Amino acid sequence: MTPDSYHFGTRLAVRCDYYAFPRTGSHYLWAALTGLLDLVYFPNEHMDNPEAKQRMEELNPHAYYVLRLRDDGVPFQPVYLNASAQGTHGQPVAGAWPLLILIRDPHPTIYSWYHTAIDRWNSQVPDRVAWMRDAYASYRAFYTKALALQAATPDRVCLLRYEELLASPDPLRQVVAFLGVQPKLAPDFVHWWTDFSRFTQPGKKTFYRVGHNRQWRTDPDWQADWQKAAPGDFTAFGYPDTQ
Repeated sequence: MTPDSYHFGTRLAVRCDYYAFPRTGSHYLWAALTGLLDLVYFPNEHMDNPEAKQRMEELNPHAYYVLRLRDDGVPFQPVYLNASAQGTHGQPVAGAWPLLILIRDPHPTIYSWYHTAIDRWNSQVPDRVAWMRDAYASYRAFYTKALALQAATPDRVCLLRYEELLASPDPLRQVVAFLGVQPKLAPDFVHWWTDFSRFTQPGKKTFYRVGHNRQWRTDPDWQADWQKAAPGDFTAFGYPDTQ
């Protein structure tokens, strides 16, 4: 058994490499995938550390209990999603395996990234405008590569949009069709359980924050710095120009 040929018991796991920029909703998607798939993985430092365990305290424990169940008659089908093929949040590259890529509107993504760094990890940002410019440039570079891979090999790349994941179970059906497995729980049921208000604990949170894309627009100080940063047009990534 190796990360490149992952047998779970006697079964060869379906393998897919996963890429997402920070704060695009990976942990939300992973909860949904827990309901859909028999996820298997090698022990790693990203899963077994105090920070990861503390994040779980912000989640509704009943939701994860339910998402680990399965419908009667659904066979065990191990799926290995490698989220560290190029390191955590490494830029997507074509390899031997199909790619699952998550994207989110860049503006709430950057806003969430900043506030998680400040509120949860106590990061210091002496020049927020400069930080924003660098963050938007990193987002642009990441998804320029991702969309180029999708255009080159559309049958080997499944691109999910965070906004569509919130709105409908259709992207969950897209994932299981792409992987070629039977969902262990119905996508409609998984989508209902992972509604953000049901999936998280009530009250103040520093990691699983508000879950929607609107908050950055209601912060006047952020808006002022955003105008100075002038991040440019992201229409090519599927998000309309908001400047």
